[in-house]
Amino acid sequence: MKQRIFASLIGVGFVVSMFFGASAFAVGGSLNNGGSVSDSATVNMVVGKFAAINGLADFALSTQSADGSAGAVYAGSDEFRLISNSAVHVILEGSDLVSGNNSVPTVYSLDDGGTSFDTSAGVHNQEHTVSASATLGEISAQEAGAYSAEITITVSAL
Repeated sequence: MKQRIFASLIGVGFVVSMFFGASAFAVGGSLNNGGSVSDSATVNMVVGKFAAINGLADFALSTQSADGSAGAVYAGSDEFRLISNSAVHVILEGSDLVSGNNSVPTVYSLDDGGTSFDTSAGVHNQEHTVSASATLGEISAQEAGAYSAEITITVSAL
């Protein structure tokens, strides 16, 4: 039965195409005796991979030791939200704190761990912490003054 209807539809489509000069086939059939005509189509969509970092701001390092003393440890952190619709790789990069020609060795971490992590498959919407610490050398090892460095958090698809 389906083959006959299909063959009839092809014939009707050919006639309609010839009549209207169209190349698409039409679906048609008798509507007598309660008949009906229907057709269906699939609707598709592809969602691209996307990620965002929200709330990352400048932050200052402070010390619990005497400010400027030998061996003083300065530490600080900031929170940011990572949002993604697929699994991602996150990496933190940063340089030593610098003031003119002087620098202080600086250590960075994400979520109290290393400098990178991967999210699990699926969506991700969580707060994360970026931390930095710097330890002064001898009193004469670094000049007093304002030190700064730039960090970069990069998110890429897995």
